[in-house]
Amino acid sequence: MLKYSLALIAFFATTSLACEPLCRHGVAQAFAEYYKPVVTMAVDELREPLIASMHRATMPEELDHTLPPGPLQAGAEKAANLALDNFISQATARSLENGIYSVMFSENTEYQPFKGDCNAPPRRLTRNMPRKGESWTLEECEKMDYICGNPPSICHFLDQIKARIVKEIKRQLSEHAKSDNGLLIRGIAKNLREHVGAVMAEFGAGSAMDDPLTVNLLGAYVSNAVRAVDIWADQDIPQLCNKPTFNDVCNGWDDKIKPEILKWP
Repeated sequence: MLKYSLALIAFFATTSLACEPLCRHGVAQAFAEYYKPVVTMAVDELREPLIASMHRATMPEELDHTLPPGPLQAGAEKAANLALDNFISQATARSLENGIYSVMFSENTEYQPFKGDCNAPPRRLTRNMPRKGESWTLEECEKMDYICGNPPSICHFLDQIKARIVKEIKRQLSEHAKSDNGLLIRGIAKNLREHVGAVMAEFGAGSAMDDPLTVNLLGAYVSNAVRAVDIWADQDIPQLCNKPTFNDVCNGWDDKIKPEILKWP
C-alpha cells in the first residue's frame, strides 16, 4: 500500500509539470498567431511577379476582335490577386497551427517533443507548478535547460522551436506550390477561369469559353503563373526569415510570447 501511494505521488509530481493537451494547443495557437504575418509576407512576395506573368500571355487576334484586351487583362490580374488572398487565408488557418503543434509535441517527427518528466536530477525548479492565478517566471524559463513537458522548457528553447516552425512553414508552402496538384496553383487556375469567363460573358462572348483559342489563352495564363510560382518556391521560400525585411515579423516578438507560454500551468 505504501509503495502504491509513493508511486501515485511520484506520478502526479511528474505529470503536474507537463504541458497537457489544453496547454499544448494554447501554446501552438499563440505561435500560429505570430507566424501568420510571416506567411502573409512570404506570399505577398509572389504577388508582383505573379501579376507580371499575366501580361506575358498573348491575346489571340481572333479574340481581340470581339473582346477588348484591357478588361480581360484586368480580370486575370484580379483573379491572381484573389487567389493569393484566398491562399493566405488557407495557409494561415488550421494547417499552420497543426504543423506547429506537430513539430513541438508530436512523437512522430524528427524532433524531440516537449513532453516527459521535468524532474531529472538535479531539479532545476523548486515548484511543480505555479499557484492558481500565477505564471511561471522568466527565471524559471532560464533554469529549465533541457527538453521536457513544462512551459519553462518550451520558453527556454524558444530559438530552437522557432527554427522548427520556420522549417515547417517552408515545407507547407513548398507543398502548396507544387505545380502538379498544389493548393496554390489549383486556386490560381480556378480563379482565372472564373474571372476570365465573367469578363467574356460581360462582353457577350461567354459562349467562347470552350473555344480552343480561349482554352489556349487560359493555358498560357496558368503556365506563366506556374513559372512565377516555381521561381518563388525555389528562390524565396528557402530564404524565409533570413532576409532583413523579415526580421521584425520573424524575431520582433520573443519578449511578447514568453509570458504567453509561461502563463500555462
